[in-house]
Amino acid sequence: MLRRLRRVRAVALAAVAAVVITGCGEGDGSGRADATGAPASDGGFPVTVTHAQGKATVPSKPQRVIALGFADAQIAAALDAPVVGVARNTAAPDGNWPGVSPAYPKDVITLDSLNPNLEKIAALDPDLILMTTAQPAFGTAYAKLSAIAPVVSYKKQLLHDSGDDLTRLIGAALGEKEKAEKLIDSSREALTTFARKHPGLKGKRYAFGQQYSGTVYAVVARGGPTATFFGELGMALPKELAALKVAAGGGAPIAPERLDLLDTADVAFFGVYGDDERAEFTKRPLVADLALVKDRDLHFLDLNEAMMLLGPNPAVTEELLDRLGPALAAAAS
Repeated sequence: MLRRLRRVRAVALAAVAAVVITGCGEGDGSGRADATGAPASDGGFPVTVTHAQGKATVPSKPQRVIALGFADAQIAAALDAPVVGVARNTAAPDGNWPGVSPAYPKDVITLDSLNPNLEKIAALDPDLILMTTAQPAFGTAYAKLSAIAPVVSYKKQLLHDSGDDLTRLIGAALGEKEKAEKLIDSSREALTTFARKHPGLKGKRYAFGQQYSGTVYAVVARGGPTATFFGELGMALPKELAALKVAAGGGAPIAPERLDLLDTADVAFFGVYGDDERAEFTKRPLVADLALVKDRDLHFLDLNEAMMLLGPNPAVTEELLDRLGPALAAAAS
């Protein structure tokens, strides 16, 4: 049993870390995704959605949707899509991704979140496949998945798209543009309200990252979803962290001798999973001496919180604000 629990935890960690570390994904790299959807002249279907890996032409309103990424599952649920298959979140007992509302039933959460099982996906007979935030292996299998059903992938690059853009992409493919815009408006209102209640956040600097396999990574992609989320609250990434070389997925490794860079932030959120790893992280000499640690402005996230902050989108804005709210309020004071 203990071995099984360790394996489940390792897979769950990989589901988060693999995206952060190798999240640039596959595809042609063209970044050609200016349009969120081109409907027929009568305003209905067929709809063509352009994304970074190609185009998806959806002939009629989807009735059997598959969601392979965490944001796909979250946004599809918020838009009331008829989902028949979802990649399982191994960090959650019921398999649902954080912020999914309403929750998907157990018999829908049947797909592997790390690697595409083409036979199982095909057996669900989908008429639309969403993989805007799916693991890189799904991007590699794009051509094969497209042979099964129209596929909507990321707009520019994996984990570099704003949550608003992904919501519009998915909304267009589902024929729910109006509902998607309402979801975006609701998200912006929640962010604006929170920022108004905590004016002290304006001008504050943040850091977000994780420790994985002994290496500390900071998410530093300019214009990425994490930066956009904090930017809506009036916050910004410290210039010292922004200057780090961005690797895959918008992350940048921080050398052990440069962990003092974290102190350029007023508040930091880090995914360091489990008591042992947390102790290892905080016992690093340069971490233990951080003002962030001494002032209790370094906050640890669980797997699901880290996933939401890695790819915040309108479907989870309120959930994310609820979870991070106390730490952000403290930073604003």
